[in-house]
Amino acid sequence: MKPQDKTIEITIYFRFSISLLNTKEIYMQENIQNQNTPAIQPQSSENQIEVKNKNWIKITLFVLLGLALLVGTFYAGVKFSANKQSSNLTNEPTENPVLPTPSTSPTISETNSLGKTTISFSNANEEIYLKSEITLIDPIVEYPNSKLRTITNIYSQDDRYEPHELTGLNPNDYKWITLVTEAIDNNADDKSILVSDRLFSFKKIPNTDNFLFVVEWMRSGSKSTAGSWSPTKFERVLYMYDKNRVGQELKKIMTFNDKSFKYSFPKIESFSPEGRFVSLDLFGCWNCGGHQPEKLLLDSQSFTTKNIGKVSQFSWTSNGNYEYKDYVVIDCKEPQPGECTQDTNTLPLKTGKM
Repeated sequence: MKPQDKTIEITIYFRFSISLLNTKEIYMQENIQNQNTPAIQPQSSENQIEVKNKNWIKITLFVLLGLALLVGTFYAGVKFSANKQSSNLTNEPTENPVLPTPSTSPTISETNSLGKTTISFSNANEEIYLKSEITLIDPIVEYPNSKLRTITNIYSQDDRYEPHELTGLNPNDYKWITLVTEAIDNNADDKSILVSDRLFSFKKIPNTDNFLFVVEWMRSGSKSTAGSWSPTKFERVLYMYDKNRVGQELKKIMTFNDKSFKYSFPKIESFSPEGRFVSLDLFGCWNCGGHQPEKLLLDSQSFTTKNIGKVSQFSWTSNGNYEYKDYVVIDCKEPQPGECTQDTNTLPLKTGKM
């Protein structure tokens, strides 16, 4: 208890004592006055004794009341002092303060997110559409040749090798189900980031609502804001959506990049009649021309693959069987761009099985 608190309590006690003495003095003066005043009628000794007893009872009640008030005042003073001391302890910093632990902490993706690319699909009018939506949050992130901060494209199946982009559609007219979301990060602490993600290939499995698609994740970074980007992520990923795999509808099948494949640009080519098997053409680059792709075969149930190399022609028969002709390079009789190959009509038809 601090000195000023004790002073408050003594002052309270002193004032109350003076008040009690004043009350007693007033009562005694009134009693004396009553004794000095001549009585109109004489009282008997029994009446005088009764009056004295009543006076003592009054005095006793006053004393008890005073004691009760004194005890209450003392208790209130002690409680006030304790509360004030507790308040002072709360407000005064300790030598080793304990910091509170936050109940929830933001994840790294929430605090450092620069944006994201989302691939989703919609089943409408007995057709499957895929939507690519790139959302750029941080100002250092750009999309090639565009000032937009949200880039949305809707596609139907490949026209030969390229997904067919649908224009004039309102995305809000369709119900979209998210397939893949890829956050945009900045692990290299770049000053400028270029995001060129895109849907690379997409085909529906015949007679089903299942489909295969390839997404190209392509990001580049620059240590300055003037450009001159270097690739930080450059790969293509093959996915399969199978609505019958409850809880595992989406399957990430393979990742293609120059570290694992010499020919790392997959385009979905053809399906077997029953839809279980699919062939993909693997190119060494895209839109570069001048080379023959390799043929990669995939079992969409077991996810086993088989690369049969470069072929000049290929077709599925049934139950995982296929026919093909080799791709044979010959010397060119005259200089020309690209390779010279043997006429396929002169080559034997071969067969194989997955």
